[in-house]
Amino acid sequence: MRTWLKAVSAATCVAVCLAGLTAGAAEELKAAITPTPKSITYGKGNMQLTPTSRIVVTDPRLDKHAPVVAEEIWLLTGMKLKIVKGEGGKGDIILKINPKIQADKELLAAQNVKLVRTRDMAHTISVTDRAVVAGWDFRAACEGTATLIQSIAGKKGKYYIRQMEVKDWPHAGYTGTMVDAGRQWIPADALKALAVSCRMFKVRYLRLHFSDDQGYGMPSKAFPKLGTQNQDCMGGFGVKRWTWEEMEDLEAFAAARGVSVVPELETPGHHSAMGRCYRDVFHGPGCMDMASEELYKGLETVVDEVCSIFKTTPYFSIGCDEANWNGVGAGPMALVYKRRHAVPMDPHPIRNAWEIYVVHMLRMSKMLKERGKLTLAWENFPNDRRLKDHIIPFIWYPHAVAHQYQQQGFTTITVPWSLGVPFEKWNIYHCNGSTLARTDRVLGAGRPMWQMSRLCIVNGWMQNLSARQERTWGPDTPIEMKEFNARQAAARTRATRLATPVKVELAGKMGVALGQDHMLAGRDIFGSAGDVTVTLSALPSEGKIHYTTNFTDPTPQSPVYTKPITFKNNFVLNAALFLDGRQVGCASRHEYILKDIIGYVPAGDWLIAGPYTEAGKSGAQLFDVEFPPEKGGDAKWIRGEPAGLPWMIALSYIPGYGGDNRVAYMRCKFWSPKAQRGLVYVGSDDGIKVFVNGKFVHGVNRGRGVAEEDQIGVDMKEGWNDLLLKVVNFGGHWAAKGRIRAANGGRLEGLRIKAE
Repeated sequence: MRTWLKAVSAATCVAVCLAGLTAGAAEELKAAITPTPKSITYGKGNMQLTPTSRIVVTDPRLDKHAPVVAEEIWLLTGMKLKIVKGEGGKGDIILKINPKIQADKELLAAQNVKLVRTRDMAHTISVTDRAVVAGWDFRAACEGTATLIQSIAGKKGKYYIRQMEVKDWPHAGYTGTMVDAGRQWIPADALKALAVSCRMFKVRYLRLHFSDDQGYGMPSKAFPKLGTQNQDCMGGFGVKRWTWEEMEDLEAFAAARGVSVVPELETPGHHSAMGRCYRDVFHGPGCMDMASEELYKGLETVVDEVCSIFKTTPYFSIGCDEANWNGVGAGPMALVYKRRHAVPMDPHPIRNAWEIYVVHMLRMSKMLKERGKLTLAWENFPNDRRLKDHIIPFIWYPHAVAHQYQQQGFTTITVPWSLGVPFEKWNIYHCNGSTLARTDRVLGAGRPMWQMSRLCIVNGWMQNLSARQERTWGPDTPIEMKEFNARQAAARTRATRLATPVKVELAGKMGVALGQDHMLAGRDIFGSAGDVTVTLSALPSEGKIHYTTNFTDPTPQSPVYTKPITFKNNFVLNAALFLDGRQVGCASRHEYILKDIIGYVPAGDWLIAGPYTEAGKSGAQLFDVEFPPEKGGDAKWIRGEPAGLPWMIALSYIPGYGGDNRVAYMRCKFWSPKAQRGLVYVGSDDGIKVFVNGKFVHGVNRGRGVAEEDQIGVDMKEGWNDLLLKVVNFGGHWAAKGRIRAANGGRLEGLRIKAE
């Protein structure tokens, strides 16, 4: 459920290094494009990109996009290209709209407040001695320039784009990601950073979850008290309200990149932030009072305000997950409401809470359709066939229900919490155990996200859009994981530079590489020991870097970076690039907590065996199954590799280990200079058994995140001791870690560890 989160994979929220552009060969250039185009043919030469190159706009509809391309090229190369009108010539980047461009296959998409099968939305790229990008419409042209930006190679003074012919289009109309801004405060520039990443990976829709039990973030002129009683979540910053101007700016910023912001207003549940401010309008018995006409007057007003800001999206999400709606309809006014309303094609007035909820969905859908929007909702709403032409459900719970909605006649969007199958086998037709047909009405796919902080969004979530998008944009594209990982890493690095232009480098006696304290807080951590020196840089020679060392955002009045900064203790650092007083991109945001990491078993000192499964048994049932390593039997052991944190074993990313309901074993030896009591710390996602010198000393059989650490008192013998962990995965990503300490929780003197 969304109110409880497991630890995400160790890769999520791991900061991405901002490397320079490579000057490599053509094969390196090919590796930078993601998602994979439907058709791409490379030529033998290159188009040189020089300061005399221009961005040529041939259609006034592209006037707002040309400056985006120009700024991206400036951030990547330091060259400022002129934007001109006309036909274009050698060395130019020429932007066109051509409505005659058609995809080779039909796709399901929204057009004119309807879902249709169409061959629209394709784009082409032709790079010879000039680069011509043509799109069926504005958004398609933006998707073409994203591929072009990914294709720029070279080094200072010598940049080029390899000659190529590309034809591409989305497999389905909806490609999306979500940001939960109703649980923690997400600054507007972090939302912009996410929009940049969406643009680079051709993710068409950024779904903005702006209301929840904790907070309401949208400005409201009609209900000015909305957002004045916000709270926080997971120890993060309490939700704040954006200004009207910030949201209009976000809409324009995203739209100029071919990205639409899809607003998500939670109804009827997760409504507490609204209910606290206006109890007589938005509160109710367990959820919003869906049998109140005052509610719909209020919702219509809020919807009008939100739609007046987010104009480009064809969608609007009304939430509908985890609503405690059983108490709705019991009051005296509800009896009047029930008499006045009926479910379509039903001769009776409303009889129960189920039917009140069905009418709620229909009323919201009608309200939104009148404003040019199709209605999206989480799958928790009543699965009533009469809603099939009015609601598009997000299928995300860990249950195989997508095929049931399809059988009822719904169009669905695939947003599984975890993939359930190895990544290379997953696509938008695999949804929590349901395998759908290519003929089913699957509108696309997206990623659900709950409770994460602004740090996690900027330092991990936005980069990881590239993975699932590969299998959404082209579900039938073959994948070779080594090649894909290399291509994805290059694309992520480039997208990060464009979103957060300030590069942050640290040096000193940290002891370990960059990592995270917790996925939801996103705090970066280092090892113990000494000063940390931070160096800031940005590729363009123009502009200034301003920074702050508290929780405020940098402005042109903040200190200007001139030399490396040294910190001795925990610190916060926000840094942004400014040009002529205007912030370029998002601020690079970090919070560093210096922690004692002594005693963790390095990933390379673990040996790993598995995975082990038994047909028909869940992870909880496998907890008690003794596989060979647990009984001293033979097993094939491999050495662990770090993923994110140097002491973390991310089992999901070991080839062949991905999947639900499985077991892995991890073993190592540790040296104690004498017989003594000590502590073993373990963290696991999910269950775990711990054995020391062949003796069972600890067990946890439940779903949880690896951030939790158990402390186990153990007897250590003099010399080498055996440590064996049995890690059980219930579902989704899984990982584990271990640490060895003295009985008082401090350093174990003389500790040595080896993989054996």
